[in-house]
Amino acid sequence: MSAAAAAASTSSSGPAPALTASPKSLPTTLIRCYSIRSIQTDVMVQLFSDRIFLSVTQLNGKLGTLHSVTVEDSVIDNSRTYNVSTLLGRRDDATSEVMGRQIAERIASLGGSKPGMGGGGAVCPPILLGFALKKEAEGDPAVFRAIVELLLQSYKEAVTTAATA
Repeated sequence: MSAAAAAASTSSSGPAPALTASPKSLPTTLIRCYSIRSIQTDVMVQLFSDRIFLSVTQLNGKLGTLHSVTVEDSVIDNSRTYNVSTLLGRRDDATSEVMGRQIAERIASLGGSKPGMGGGGAVCPPILLGFALKKEAEGDPAVFRAIVELLLQSYKEAVTTAATA
């Protein structure tokens, strides 16, 4: 029987079942809006089964520069390596790369029992970090520290939400 005939016979026997996603298959998503130095700053955290997506924007929801951050532990010399690579956007912005490393360090060092979400010295899952700041906020150490803290706070809240779902 052809695919078209199979589809016709299925549809003639009644309505097709509704396709809905299982809540367990959807990522945990957390979106928050903050004010840093009177600039609206939107933070989004999405926890997928195999990675973390973080976005910080002060540019009306634009993604900006997208980095991939991975953490690897060496079994040979017991060292930890952080790899930050730019996937899209500005390649001359060291600030966002440093922020990616800071976030990965903090997530990897968190205590916790949820597998794959950092904690207990476990390597954290790969992180995708979208980063878009207004010109007046770029290079400001206070803004940098505030964003790292807000991302970490939002990440912890998302992990707590995922654990109770």
